[in-house]
Amino acid sequence: MNQPIDRFKSQVLHILSEIPKGECIAYGELAKLAGFPGYARQVGSLMKKLPKDTKLPWHRVINAQKRISFPENTDAYLRQKERLEQEGWVIVGNKLSLNKNPTKK
Repeated sequence: MNQPIDRFKSQVLHILSEIPKGECIAYGELAKLAGFPGYARQVGSLMKKLPKDTKLPWHRVINAQKRISFPENTDAYLRQKERLEQEGWVIVGNKLSLNKNPTKK
């Protein structure tokens, strides 16, 4: 196995698992927290490859413009939008405007 790739995946998935309900993180920010600054695209690729039934909160990862990266009205876009709205986010088009039910502890 390729150790840097394994370390990247395990770090990203660990941080992803810790993102609290009602909060979001940008791909690049997640990469940076995992110790791999500049790896935003690789984070996106990793998110895309997660199984549909994953329990990881992949839907909390958005782009740096606070937008859902999937094209509007695609299956992936609709799944992410629905999950974010369930957590209180208001989404206009593909942009997250605010979380009306912040769940910070």
